[in-house]
Amino acid sequence: MVLNRLFKTTAFRLIVIYLLVIILGSVAVGAYVSWKTNTLMSQQLIDTISAEVKGLAEQYRTGGSAQLARAIGERSRRPGNSLYFYGAHKGAKIAGNMNRIPASLIQSSGGAQFEYVWQQDEVREVRHAVGVPFHVAGNLVLVVGRDIEAQLEFSQATRNMFLIGLGALAIFGLGAGLWVSRNLLNRINTITATSKSIMAGDLSERIPVNGSDDELDRLSANLNSMLARIETLMIGMREVTDNIAHDLKTPINRIRIGAEEALIAPKGKGAQREALQSTIEEADNLIKTFNALLKIARLEAGADNEQKDHVDLAHVINEVAELYEPVIDDANMNLVLSSDISAVILADRQLVSQAIANLVDNAIKYSFDEDDPEAKKNIELGIERFGERVRVIIADQGEGISDKDRPRVFDRFVRLEDSRSKPGSGLGLSMVAAIVKAYGGTIDLQDNKPGLRVVLSFPDYMQTLAA
Repeated sequence: MVLNRLFKTTAFRLIVIYLLVIILGSVAVGAYVSWKTNTLMSQQLIDTISAEVKGLAEQYRTGGSAQLARAIGERSRRPGNSLYFYGAHKGAKIAGNMNRIPASLIQSSGGAQFEYVWQQDEVREVRHAVGVPFHVAGNLVLVVGRDIEAQLEFSQATRNMFLIGLGALAIFGLGAGLWVSRNLLNRINTITATSKSIMAGDLSERIPVNGSDDELDRLSANLNSMLARIETLMIGMREVTDNIAHDLKTPINRIRIGAEEALIAPKGKGAQREALQSTIEEADNLIKTFNALLKIARLEAGADNEQKDHVDLAHVINEVAELYEPVIDDANMNLVLSSDISAVILADRQLVSQAIANLVDNAIKYSFDEDDPEAKKNIELGIERFGERVRVIIADQGEGISDKDRPRVFDRFVRLEDSRSKPGSGLGLSMVAAIVKAYGGTIDLQDNKPGLRVVLSFPDYMQTLAA
């Protein structure tokens, strides 16, 4: 069963295909090398025999048949692999170390391979040789040959080694394929088991990463990031559902109570009108809350990210400052504006304006001291460059936010204890965070000593374009 699964893996199939390609390529290369080697060795034999024949022909021209016989006799006594026969075509031998003409050379004029008996002391064996016959005047024949037993043994040894190598390669390749397939199958099984656990509802499960940084490791890391994101969204969805049930229950109850009071109140248009106005105000607040939730969801899903334009942050800051300047004056505060730097970002102008306006509105709301309404406080609104980014700074001199509360103030419907007496739905900072993130920005909450300093950082479009 396990082997059957291993054989069906893509890794094993690919390795088998690669192995077949390598073996076929090796066979082709080996055949070519063998053919080329035999060709070179045969050509060397032919050249050697031709050189000997030229030398013997010179001896014949110099002293005739007797001189040729003496030369062959001398060469036959030398140790080596040269073979000679000089004699009648169908008669006795005149000279040489072969007793007769090999049968394969009798009818051949261009040379052939033959077998002969090699004897030394009491050792006799049949060996192979190549010879070429030459006709000499007087119906005589000269055969010049060379022993090729060593070449044949070399060729046979080469073929044997080649076949052994192919066999070893095949065995090693199949073994490696099974090993790789087994490791891959184990990792796939781990991923499958984790996926089943996640599908069963355990979103905290993660796919193990072995640190090899291979494609499966990178895939596992990406899947883990996706799972972490899904878990965050699911937790966020549950929190939103709980918060909606908790935070929207109060205004809905107020609407219902107001309607009941209008029904049971003494007849009079004034009381009914006030009840209707209160109901409309509560309904408007509910609509604003749901619209804010929808906008945050669309931003986090990337649905509004394509609505981008070149936005000059200095113009946006000046417009927000102009809008809130009367409110700041009424609250007995000073607006410190710093917008003399022109910086362009790629974003939706309306959403960026809304994010900055939300932060300025919060700065005013949480800087106002009801116990000391005459206290003069500053609201800072400015812009600055920081490397290849541009930063928008909104700072106040209110109570600020403690370090432990800063990570969670961007969650939906989160309202700190000190701010529950003030109007709001707890979605302002969530909206700001979603808008800033949608356009490649970051948001950082810092201590203004006293108060809160909010820093929005966006990629500078001109710097990005120049890079």
